[in-house]
Amino acid sequence: MKRKRLLLIVGCLVAILLAGYGTLRLTAPRHRITWETVQAIQKGMTEEDIKAFLGVEAGDYSSKKYGGKFYEIPGGKFPGTTPGIKGYDLVKEWGGKFWVSDEAAVWVRFDEAGRVTESLRGSVPEDGDESFLTKLRRWLGM
Repeated sequence: MKRKRLLLIVGCLVAILLAGYGTLRLTAPRHRITWETVQAIQKGMTEEDIKAFLGVEAGDYSSKKYGGKFYEIPGGKFPGTTPGIKGYDLVKEWGGKFWVSDEAAVWVRFDEAGRVTESLRGSVPEDGDESFLTKLRRWLGM
């Protein structure tokens, strides 16, 4: 009887772990916006190339909807001690599109032919306010 009970408990624990892992996999982000992919964006790429590369349309895919933070502007750095500009404001001011995740941010401007003419790498705040599921996914390498 003890053996059956032990097998039942172990079976239930395994089922719970598998269900939890499956849930994490199913709710994981579908984008590939990482520092590595953002660094690989080059002049001459099309928007379709970038979408295929990053896996999603332009937008903010960060968990907190930061909008990214860009410390340079088209044509150079911010004058003085300006603290940076969010991706949304960068698009309003200079056009283009941006992609943001919890790990990286990039803003891209296209020419009339739809090719990249300029791109800026941004950052996302490291406020330590990461959700438990985000931490768990990072820990599990998801």
